[in-house]
Amino acid sequence: MTRKEYLLVQAKIAGELANIEQLERELVTHGFLGKGRTPLLPNGDSFQLRALGSVLHDFYVAVENIFEAIASEIDESIPSGPSWHISLLKQMTLVVPELRPAVIAKTTAAKLDKYRAFRHVFRNVYGFNLDSDRLQDLLADFPATLAALRSDLEAFLKELAALASD
Repeated sequence: MTRKEYLLVQAKIAGELANIEQLERELVTHGFLGKGRTPLLPNGDSFQLRALGSVLHDFYVAVENIFEAIASEIDESIPSGPSWHISLLKQMTLVVPELRPAVIAKTTAAKLDKYRAFRHVFRNVYGFNLDSDRLQDLLADFPATLAALRSDLEAFLKELAALASD
């Protein structure tokens, strides 16, 4: 990998992480996330459930955009077919010898898979049918999932920078 290719991937990852930070700020600003607490979602307020669902949907879209950039620019192989989303997630856990380290740990992939599955549901149901318990669980897991993702991406970028300088 050339330095130029590395810088391009790094820039794409940074851009999507900035989008994720904006989503996190929205969750905090609107009282969905706070220091040391998980708010209870209002029962029967489908509008707030839709808003929260949209942010959680967008979170996984940003994550998948990162993975697609890596698959396209580094792996030169984006999965296809009906289950390409899960294949892409699994691809990011692989060490590709002489090409790249694993992007994320398998434990991080397991956390992210819940958001991937939710994203599919969100796109295919009416907002008033969203399950508040499922949203509550995703919201409760959000800080730990985001911390694991950030940590894994930071380690990935450091290893990738070393490969690019060789």
